[in-house]
Amino acid sequence: MKRVLVIIFTALCAIIALAQQPMAVQCQVNDSEGEGIPFATIYLYNSNDTSKVVASDVSDAFGVVDHKISKPGSYLMKICFVGMTEESRTFEVSSKAPVAQLGTIVLSTSATMLKEVVVSTQRQLVKTEIDRLSYDVQADADSKTSSVLDMIKKVPMVTVDGQDEIKVKGSSSFKVYRNGHPDPSLSGMNMKEILKVIPASMIKKIEVITDPGAKYDAEGTSAILNIVMADGGEMNGITGTLGVGVDNTGSLNGSANITAQVGKVVTAINYGYQSRNRHASHNIMESETNYLSSGNTLSSYNDSRAKVNVHYGDISASWEPDTTNLVSLSFGGFYYDYRGDGVNNAQMTDRNGNILYKYTTTGHAPKGDFYDFHGRLDYEHKTRHYGETLTLSYMLSTNHNASKTITTFSDMVNCPFPYTGQVNDAKENFAEHTFQFDWTRPFAKYHKFETGVKYINRLNKSEAAYEFTGMPDMDNITLFNHRTHVAAAYVSHTFSKGNWTTREGLRYEYSRLNAEFPDGKQPNYHRNLSDWVPDLSIEYKFDWAHSLKLNYSTSIQRPGISYLNPAVEEDPMKRSFGNPHLSSSRNHSITLTYMQLGSKLTFSVSPFISFSSNQITGVQYEEDGLMVSTYANTLKTRSIGLNGFMQWTMGPKTSFVFNGNIAHNRYKSEDLGLENKRWNSFFYAQFNQQLPWKLRLSASVGEWSGGIDGLYGYNTGAWFYNLGLQRSFLKEDRLTVRLSADNFANSSKYNTMKSYTTQGDYTGFNNIRFAMRSFKISISYRFGSLKARVKKTDKTIENNDVVGGTKQGGGQGQGAQQGGMGN
Repeated sequence: MKRVLVIIFTALCAIIALAQQPMAVQCQVNDSEGEGIPFATIYLYNSNDTSKVVASDVSDAFGVVDHKISKPGSYLMKICFVGMTEESRTFEVSSKAPVAQLGTIVLSTSATMLKEVVVSTQRQLVKTEIDRLSYDVQADADSKTSSVLDMIKKVPMVTVDGQDEIKVKGSSSFKVYRNGHPDPSLSGMNMKEILKVIPASMIKKIEVITDPGAKYDAEGTSAILNIVMADGGEMNGITGTLGVGVDNTGSLNGSANITAQVGKVVTAINYGYQSRNRHASHNIMESETNYLSSGNTLSSYNDSRAKVNVHYGDISASWEPDTTNLVSLSFGGFYYDYRGDGVNNAQMTDRNGNILYKYTTTGHAPKGDFYDFHGRLDYEHKTRHYGETLTLSYMLSTNHNASKTITTFSDMVNCPFPYTGQVNDAKENFAEHTFQFDWTRPFAKYHKFETGVKYINRLNKSEAAYEFTGMPDMDNITLFNHRTHVAAAYVSHTFSKGNWTTREGLRYEYSRLNAEFPDGKQPNYHRNLSDWVPDLSIEYKFDWAHSLKLNYSTSIQRPGISYLNPAVEEDPMKRSFGNPHLSSSRNHSITLTYMQLGSKLTFSVSPFISFSSNQITGVQYEEDGLMVSTYANTLKTRSIGLNGFMQWTMGPKTSFVFNGNIAHNRYKSEDLGLENKRWNSFFYAQFNQQLPWKLRLSASVGEWSGGIDGLYGYNTGAWFYNLGLQRSFLKEDRLTVRLSADNFANSSKYNTMKSYTTQGDYTGFNNIRFAMRSFKISISYRFGSLKARVKKTDKTIENNDVVGGTKQGGGQGQGAQQGGMGN
């Protein structure tokens, strides 16, 4: 009896042990670029009988396979995915070795299979991590012939309005990075022009770093838009893409990118060009300003055109002498030049409609340019401890902004100013040196520790000269220099175990701001600032497809040179100047994100709230019959809203993508006694259909509702839509042609955006009409067969720059369009 009990007890223990340690096979399925392949199919066979499938499964959204096996034995596993070569592995599981770890299995692209099969599932466009989400540009068929700006419209939490102004998480306070580090070329007022030049075929993915942690600069932003350039695999050779496009206005764009590998050195060269003629940049602006104190009304009508050329390029190279050391180097920038003309008619009437004065101006911008060049050097060393890296980085960034506007007055009646012409000549120069050290080390299996230090030396110089025809005594020159020193240190800890991931961090920044006035018109001054910036993120994954994330973050924002520069710019209607006594502001945000990933349906929902108490805001008032504008730290803000995204594979050849948000914003200044609050919303939707003869049809529609415009008013919205037809030709679909039409059914080729000023010393409206209807043909050709990538260090310099600085193309940087306008 005892023997029976022992046998039963032993059997029960064995059963319990097996139940506690289920048998399984595990592996990671990647493509040749190192990205996980979602929903790859696996088939299991008994190794002695491969004619019969005993089990099947799919990888999860990140390419992970964790398949439970009911019986011990020897098996053959085959892994396959549409358009890729099949791989197989043999393995054994038993009670002693219940889990078979097969490591990483790479599937390569099969051109033959692509021709023979029908794609029945769409590659996941969106992925999420603890601090970011990413949009897979290469998985989007539109990327072959579209620009980066076109792709950005589809990225969750990003909105693009009718004038191509971009917001991230409902805010224009964000930075654009390239390959994980700041790209000064993609900042500020010139950003949208550069993003139109860069073809999407150069881009691998677009990341929204929704929760920048302690390792990112405290100054600048609550979000980062990171553009990751395309890369490839592991063999010598050369490859590239050439692209060209033209629309019905005669505007032209072209691009070229080449990647080459020789031995251990990989080099990538990218170039983009866009030429926009006077027809494409034709703007008509009507405005009316009502002065409350006098009852007078100022009306103006402005018609302007400009010719704009944009050149963008970069070259990057990497050298990997061994598996533990990597050196990467990059250099790039852009050049932007313009010429413009405009005519403006203005008149002032009293409350009874009687004309007090009127005049006509002819504005001419004979030459304006803006260039930005930057270089970066990174060295990364990987130690023997798995995952530990040491990184040293240096970055130099410099830019130059010059604009000249010549204005001539005519048909002058009772004008209150004595001059008959005006010449404004402005120059801004910027230079920045950045040094950084980062250390990352995993420890105790579930933990990762990150720390680093950083130093920035930043110098802005501006010179503005004003000449007045007939009144030489009014001529003046203003000089202003602004130097900033920033020293920072950070520490961050990430914990990941099971379904939980947490990240907490703390950053300290010390900055010293020096303002100098070489002309002696104002006293020099300096200011020291110290800031502690914490952040916290918590993520729970219910399973591989469902996750919930909560984040709290803070950021600071320092004023740039155009906000600080006290130089006074004046014309017959307005006067503006900066405020050299501005201080940094702080913003807080809390975001909750729920995401579901699936082979048919993927969606995310993100409610959020953000608030601040000392934001920099524009201040406007009436003085001497002029509209006066400057800046002050007097704004309290609060924004509550919801971001949403959906990707729906409706059928084997049909898909639908939706991106949108809605928010309520409140701006308040107790010092000025003003409050402004308003709802705003945005959505973008695209329908894609695969047709016979390898044709692909896409139809998209979007709407921006307008919204709050500072303390004083609001903007109205606009609709936009597009219809495109695309086909690929030649072997391996190397040649792609796309026909597209924007807003083609509009009764007018112009779209109108309106803004209203509803409170303050004056009220009124401003209507801008700009060309929106266009027809375009785009062609791209891919050559070569290289599968190599320019490797980048895991860490690099990331400067979240200041608001309103030359670093952002601030100051007179928008003169490309305004320079040609009459005053």
